[in-house]
Amino acid sequence: MTQRIGAAKGMQVLLINVAPREPDVFGQQLKRKVISEPVPKELLDRKQLLERLAGILRGKGIQCETMLIRGDPAHTILREARRWGADLLVMGSHGHGMLYRKVMGSVSDGVLRARQYPVLIVPDSSGSDKS
Repeated sequence: MTQRIGAAKGMQVLLINVAPREPDVFGQQLKRKVISEPVPKELLDRKQLLERLAGILRGKGIQCETMLIRGDPAHTILREARRWGADLLVMGSHGHGMLYRKVMGSVSDGVLRARQYPVLIVPDSSGSDKS
């Protein structure tokens, strides 16, 4: 484990959380909306999670930034990956079942289908994957 962390010290990590879109004109969000201070109350839990995870990485000596942004999750993740020049995307899986994924879609599926970046999917640690 120590060797892996040591090798990771030269990398930069962007932790991103994509919140639901906020309509601008005609019910569409027309521009990129990065959430900054003050964070709306309904998004505070997302911001706190990002900062907690960033603190863990920084404590290991890994350079880390956070971004809370509004938009379509898969599209926004891919756009920000391009903006930041990402080499690898690491995404969490909520462990929704097959029916949910068929009806609602999956963010990780959308990112994988784009085939623009290597993607590592980390399963929900609660063991609740219903596939």
